[in-house]
Order: sequence, then C-alpha cells, then structure tokens
Amino acid sequence: MDKGLKLRYVFLLIIGSVFLFSIHSDAQINKGGSPYSFGITLEDPVFIQPNQEQLRYKSDKTDKDCSAMEFARYLSLGVDLQDAAWQIDELPDASVLYRLAIYSPGAQAVGPYFKDFYIPDGASLFIYSPDHTQKYGAFTSDNNRSSGLFAIEFVLGDRFVIEYQEPKNVRGQGHFTISEVLHAYRGVYQEDEKGYGNAGACEVNVNCPEGSARGKQRDAVLRLLIKKDASASWCSGSLINNTLEDRTPYVITADHCGKNSSPENHALWMFYFHYESADCENPLYEPEHQTMLGCEEIASSSNAGILGSDFYLVQLLEEIPEDYNPFFLGWNRTGLASHSGYTIHHPQGDIKKISTYTTTLKDATYQSGMENGFWEVTWSETESGYGVTEGGSSGSPIFDNNGYLIGTLTGGYASCNALEAPDYYGKFSEHWMSNGDSEDQQLMPWLDPINSGVQKMGGIYLGIDELAASEKLFNIQPNPVVNQLNLTFSNNASCQHIQVFNIMGRILKEYTYQGSETLHIDFSRYQKGIYFIRVESEESTQTLKVLKL
Repeated sequence: MDKGLKLRYVFLLIIGSVFLFSIHSDAQINKGGSPYSFGITLEDPVFIQPNQEQLRYKSDKTDKDCSAMEFARYLSLGVDLQDAAWQIDELPDASVLYRLAIYSPGAQAVGPYFKDFYIPDGASLFIYSPDHTQKYGAFTSDNNRSSGLFAIEFVLGDRFVIEYQEPKNVRGQGHFTISEVLHAYRGVYQEDEKGYGNAGACEVNVNCPEGSARGKQRDAVLRLLIKKDASASWCSGSLINNTLEDRTPYVITADHCGKNSSPENHALWMFYFHYESADCENPLYEPEHQTMLGCEEIASSSNAGILGSDFYLVQLLEEIPEDYNPFFLGWNRTGLASHSGYTIHHPQGDIKKISTYTTTLKDATYQSGMENGFWEVTWSETESGYGVTEGGSSGSPIFDNNGYLIGTLTGGYASCNALEAPDYYGKFSEHWMSNGDSEDQQLMPWLDPINSGVQKMGGIYLGIDELAASEKLFNIQPNPVVNQLNLTFSNNASCQHIQVFNIMGRILKEYTYQGSETLHIDFSRYQKGIYFIRVESEESTQTLKVLKL
C-alpha cells in the first residue's frame, strides 16, 4: 500500500434529527463492536460522490401490478484500497486504518456494494453515519465469499463512512472495490404524524390485536431488497418448510419480483428479519432488525417463459443464525378456497403489516397469468384499521384461517383509497406442479423431497425445541434406535397416517393409527442409516428424524 497517502476527512451531516437516536448494530451476519476511530480523535476525511447518471431512470410507479416497487438506483463508484481518496493512518500497534466518506446528494439512504471482496484474518470493516448514530459491523474474514461480492445494509441519510482496519501481520493482504453505491430516492423513511414508515395510513401493524395469534407466521415473513442490475426494489417473501423439516432456508416470493435477476444480482439480495413495530403503534424511528445477504434461484413459474401462477423460490446462501428465531411456514396445497384468513406483508418496504379477509376466496385469472391460477381476495375492516396491500407487498403470503400458506401476492387494485377493490394471489396449489414439467418450474421437488404426497404441511421454528408439548403430534424413543422404535402420541391427536421413509424418500412402511397408545415399529430389519417418521393428522403434520445403529 502507498503509505504516503494522507488522511482526509470532513464532518458530514445527516438529513433529519430523527436519526440521532436510531442506533443499529445488526446487519449481514457480523461480529459487532465499534470502529477504532470512535475512541480517538482523527482528522475528518473528505467525501467523494458516486456517478449520479443512473438517477435519470428513477421510477415513479408505486402500484403492485405484476411489478416490484423500485425505490433505489445503484450509482457507479469504482474505488479500491489503492485509490487516493482513502484517508490512511498508521496506528501505534502498526496496524493500518483506512477511511472513506461517501456522499450522494438527495438520497434518503445510501449503502456500499463491493466486488473483489477479501478481508484477511484479524482485519475488520465497518460502515457508519458521520454522527455515529448508525453503524454496521464488524465484517471480517467470515464474510468472504468465493464470488467476491458483498454488500452492507444502507445508512439512513445521504452519506456514510467506511472504515477498514488491517493488523500488521496481514498488512497488504486485504482487497475490495466499492463498485456501486445504493441511492434510495423513496420507500425508506417518511416522518409525519403517523410515525415511521411510508405505508398508507389505513394499514395495520402486525403486532396489533389482529396479529396476536399469528406470531409464527409473522416470524416467517421477510422484507426483500431485490437487486436487478442498476435497480433496487422492495418485495415481500417468507421462509417455507419442506417435508424433511431440515430447515433448508427456502424463501418464496413472486416471480415478477425475481424474474431476470442474474446470479450476480442474487448474491446481493438482502433479507430483513423482524422488520416490525414492537406493538400496535408505529415507532418514531426505524426498528431494530436482522438481515442476511445473498441467495440462489431454485425454481420459478416463468422458467416456462410465462407468468404462470407467479411464484419464485430461492435458497439463502447461508444458514440462518438461531438467534434470528425464524419460522418456516406450513402450507396447504389442496386448492380449496378458504373462508377467512390474512396476509402479512411489507407495503412500500415499510414495517410488517397484517390485512384480514372474512369472505370466501374466489378462483380468478389475473392479467396474463394462468387461467384460474389465482385467489381473488377482498379485505375487511378490523378493530385497528382496514389493512390492504401496496407496492412492496408483492410476493407476500396469504394464509387460510389455520395459518397455512395458500398463495403469494401477484397484484391487484386494493389501496387505502380503494379499500374494497380486489387483490390477486397466485395459488400455492398451482405453484406445486402446474407451471411446467421440469424441477425448476415446480415447488414439489423442493418442498416434498421425500415424495410423501402430503396435502398439508405444518410449520416449524429453527430451534430444536420449537414446539410446545401441547403442539406435538408425537415423540419417538429411543433415538438412535437398534431394534424397536416407540411412538407416543399427544392426547389431542386425531386419526393419524404414519409413514416411515429412508433418506432417499422411499416409503418403507405405512400405518393408519387411532388413539394415544404407544405404537411399536420394528427397526431391526432396517440397515444402519438415517430414516424419517412422518405423522399426519387432520390438524397438522410432523416429521422426526431417527438414526438406526
């Protein structure tokens, strides 16, 4: 590195006094802590500006008609660690401190996107607002990826500082280029009498009474920041369970949200967990939350070249940390119309909202989509408001009255100015196998990998002891098993269908069983390995893994 570069810095103001108390330390999986410069007095770095040319293409579209809601543009920058714009200090322990201030005039929020990203062991990277009220990091060697692509959640306001510290023993080994800067021009923050967020005033926060019994479904719904080349958009999505119940981090959203997103784009999608108000009131400031970065496409309805039933399934690039406490949704693919239910979503990229329906869903065809491949829904007024959907809600799940996912939002006409207008959700039952014959056009191969054929699948939390005893259909013992496996059933279990699978998904044994007595299964004739026991009742389905010794 060129040690002759001088440290340059100016103090930068953030827009709006509201940010003075908005301190966050959760972002892409990180180590926490504070930047070195927070504890000492240093010269202020001079800010640089990204290329504003891409702002010519800003979208003013806010509806949800088969399109994601664009809220930001990516502006090219192209600054690496060799660039003279960095402020560089050699510290008393012979480590090197790099700082760079970035300013994008008129932005509601700004954030860095990297290529050729490599952090050596012991080095750390932070971004923060100039007044230190927002910070993300530390990012370390644990964040390195083979693609070299990385991004950090944006900072509210029009400027931020990047700080990179490299210890003496790895000096010169780190490298990255800040290739782009996200410039949010809407859909991030709006200060008015209703509190934080941009959603319509009629919307109902998910932790209002309407959502009090929906905690599991709430914990599955995510805000999606979707990158498509120079455009960033908001959509909604949800984690979804599969018949192995192995917590594979699948996220389902709408095809029109993800369509034409490249593998490089997918690596930079951001997923926001628990982006919600703590109670029924809108908060004054952005709520604390957690994020993850990157996914790969698994299957979509448009892989057949048409909209179809409008689903898009991705898998996160990393396992979800347990302290995120995510729930993987259960689903119902019977195709029967629900008489009542709800959706949970992020209208205009806002905090999580809930909307309720109390009239039976109708079969419908929506725009150029599959004939009768959609549910038509009309929303109902509830005690806290009149929840509808908006741009940014696309891809959100619609639930039946038992909390099973039965569709994903494609579009429609409801808004706070058109409360009784209908919305349209692609049917989960059509997502299953109706969009084409190949695996990348169906949900079935991914959500039922053991080919169980179940019509309904219960949800599951990430943690090991996620089900209360009253919610469990059955338990098994001993595990591992040598000869006899004993199944004990909950007192409130109804008639049950029981299947034994091997790891390849082949059904080895089936039982129909009614009652609460212990069922004994002879495992002595099975080879050593992993097996699955599935119990399905009228109420739900549960799968447990057993090891045969």
